[in-house]
Amino acid sequence: MLKTSINAAILLASALPAFTVFAAEPQLICFGNEPSWGLQFSDKSRAQLLLPEQKAVDFLGQKTHLLALKEYAWRGKPVTGKGGEAVALLREASCSDGMSNTQHPMSARVSLPDGQLLAGCCRVPKPAKDTTAKPLTLEGPTWQLGSLGGSFAGIAIDAAKPVTVRFEAGRLSGFSGCNRLMGGYNLSTGKVKISMLAGSMMACPEPQTALENAVRAALSGTLAYAINTEQLSLSTATGAVLTFKAQPAATLEGVYWDVTGFNNGRQAVVSALPGTRLSMVFEQGQVHGSSGCNTYQASFTSVENRLSIGPLLSTRMVCPADGVMQQEREFLAALESVKLWEIRDGLLDAHRADGERVFNAVVSAP
Repeated sequence: MLKTSINAAILLASALPAFTVFAAEPQLICFGNEPSWGLQFSDKSRAQLLLPEQKAVDFLGQKTHLLALKEYAWRGKPVTGKGGEAVALLREASCSDGMSNTQHPMSARVSLPDGQLLAGCCRVPKPAKDTTAKPLTLEGPTWQLGSLGGSFAGIAIDAAKPVTVRFEAGRLSGFSGCNRLMGGYNLSTGKVKISMLAGSMMACPEPQTALENAVRAALSGTLAYAINTEQLSLSTATGAVLTFKAQPAATLEGVYWDVTGFNNGRQAVVSALPGTRLSMVFEQGQVHGSSGCNTYQASFTSVENRLSIGPLLSTRMVCPADGVMQQEREFLAALESVKLWEIRDGLLDAHRADGERVFNAVVSAP
């Protein structure tokens, strides 16, 4: 798979039309530090050299593939015709850029016309996202509950811990106010038939339990659905209507997270003690929040789905309520063990390197 993606990026052959200026998006970007430099390939014949405080230089050349060594040798001359050749040796091998823990798929050695020898890594840029707005469908978005109607109308909705539901490929999943929910469904014209729901079984105080029971009761059997702009309406057989809004794309940073469960260090994921709040906000390389009694802060790094937190600093207030200080110690210890994260159906799910869950969290109000 790696070799295929690299070949697709650099061996475009005749797939791209000929052009006279460096205008195409780069298909492969090679770069390095000390000094900072970049060599961008738009197809197999064109490259652009970027050096600090110098004008970009466009090169026209050709490559050869050294199959046995898994190397590409690219040799080119400036488009202007002035200056000597640049030679780049690109090797299929894991390469660290020396500035982060990111591993790139190729290493690069570049010899410039003036005699400079550069070394670094190469990456394949992600394709540009299609920003064209598309009509919403039932399947795909994460839907956040906005209102409950009918016999459920008097039940309070907690904006700090939003109820969510997601329909995808016959699988329903989400958060029902206290626990995760999951089940199956079938679609027909304007209707969705939901099978019996299952989920986690953490105990929660009121009014969360009442809300969860109402949501689970409503999301059963066959419901009629309709989508108007960004709002989803689900109507039960008794005439109760639930409305949902499509949540924006999930992001780790810049939002408030409320922890719904954390690893207490005894191979158990438990909810926060009643009357305490465990929270976190990730922004500008720092994470901070409430650990139940005190506030804490720490630096963090996140590359793709990897996450590292620490060292942690905390205020030193003592809370006399039973179990609160122990919960705080266990929660902070859990945070420092995080290695992996993902967001699915509005739930932030963090794990250790061995796959053991560290915590779950949902988007909340400040």
